[in-house]
Amino acid sequence: MLTQQLRFYPNRRIVTEPHDVPRPSANQVLVEVTHTAVSAGSEMNFIRHGPQAYGITPKPDDAGYNIGYMAAGRVAALGERVEGVALGARVLTGGTHASHCLVDLDNPHTVFDSIPDALDAGEACFAILGDVALHGVRRANLQIDQAVAVFGMGMVGQLTLQLARLSGAYPLIAVDLDDERLQVAAMTGASHTINASREDATQRIRQITTQLGRPAGAEVVFHCTQVPSILQSLLEACANRGKIVLTGSPPGTATIRLQEDLLRREITITGIYESGMNEAHPYWAFTRERNRHACLRMMAQESLHIAPLISHRVPFTRAQAIYDMLASSPSGWLGVVFEWGMGEWGNE
Repeated sequence: MLTQQLRFYPNRRIVTEPHDVPRPSANQVLVEVTHTAVSAGSEMNFIRHGPQAYGITPKPDDAGYNIGYMAAGRVAALGERVEGVALGARVLTGGTHASHCLVDLDNPHTVFDSIPDALDAGEACFAILGDVALHGVRRANLQIDQAVAVFGMGMVGQLTLQLARLSGAYPLIAVDLDDERLQVAAMTGASHTINASREDATQRIRQITTQLGRPAGAEVVFHCTQVPSILQSLLEACANRGKIVLTGSPPGTATIRLQEDLLRREITITGIYESGMNEAHPYWAFTRERNRHACLRMMAQESLHIAPLISHRVPFTRAQAIYDMLASSPSGWLGVVFEWGMGEWGNE
């Protein structure tokens, strides 16, 4: 079957190319993709720093790559051993940016989840980032009325803020450099917003919590940015014996004051990566699949709001312009969804 895919080349060149998808083997499912979503953090790491920053092995300089891992569509064909899956069913997968993906149900890392009838497929794609955000919130062990600050109001930060709201945290302080992203955060649950380009976020967080009669600083601070150097500021924004959760994926190194802040104030720093989270065990029941299912349910019930987070829904043929926009500025966009209509490339 001849289908279409986005192919990523050096120097930020993105091309739509045909590719051949084989028919599904015994325990595989072929999905006709209707929507893919851009994971801006991971994909811009690839665009800016190359395949190593995305976690894949480099190829010769002129080779292209397939990236992306958030795709939704309908089941188009089934392998002979597949049971319990209906043709035409709407599903969420970990497919790349392509019109079709082949899902291997024997692979323990496979993403293959049913999309609730009430949920838009483009919105459903973000349940995969929701899994990341929810794991961070779970690891934070949030309590009702606990003070939370989220630094970085990209998609993971926005989802983290909403999930903290659903956990009962208060106040919920959103920090970013972009007013539009802060406005979205205020729409979906932030009690306070701080533009760190105009005011000292650390001082403002300590002021907000003190005015509420709390200990100075946020009891949990989420690092959802790509900037490692702000870690010291997060330590200063954190309350004594508070916690910093690195839910973002900042590359590089950070310099912090070990004795004055980490040691004397007994602050905990927790990294989030979800290694080995495909199967539950007695000490941690919340697998990636369980997190995705929780996010899909909350999205369908409209307690986790995705529509306000999507700034662009465009045909996949506009991919080059979209990635150029993402690379040129952190402002003017948030969630990006590509639509894959068969008629758009003339192979109906």
